[in-house]
Amino acid sequence: MKKIFILILFFVLITTGCTANVVGKFDDYNEIFQGTIDLDLQGHGIIKVQTTPGGITCSGTGWVTFIPLSSYLIGTCKGQKGLAKIECTDGRVINGEWTCEACTRINGTAITNRNENITFFITPKKASANKTTQKYISEIKEKPSLYNSNKPSSSKNDLF
Repeated sequence: MKKIFILILFFVLITTGCTANVVGKFDDYNEIFQGTIDLDLQGHGIIKVQTTPGGITCSGTGWVTFIPLSSYLIGTCKGQKGLAKIECTDGRVINGEWTCEACTRINGTAITNRNENITFFITPKKASANKTTQKYISEIKEKPSLYNSNKPSSSKNDLF
């Protein structure tokens, strides 16, 4: 009976995954984004975010590109790497890359098709996401509005 319970638990964990919080900032503008990434245990995620104050919505996918041997041997997430691509309602396309510092801390950078740099953070912990949001707000509060940016779209940064 115990073996059956363990098999059922393993199956549930493999098929359900989890949801993590995504927080990001445009590095040169007064605009942040917040949302979620629904992760499966096979290294894929569905990303949904919205910017503030602009209200731009974006969605796309993320995926793992590198898993170090230590992940298999000692069960750590540290060192895992991946990519993400999301499209926004205002025509922006965002291509990013991320690295796990730990299973609860993922840092990344991205660039839009308008050559805007983005820094982002992913965590399952709501408190960590809120702390990072406040940090990002503090860092960009003196930056110009994103809507004063008239950078033309470009496909040269469409890496994926």
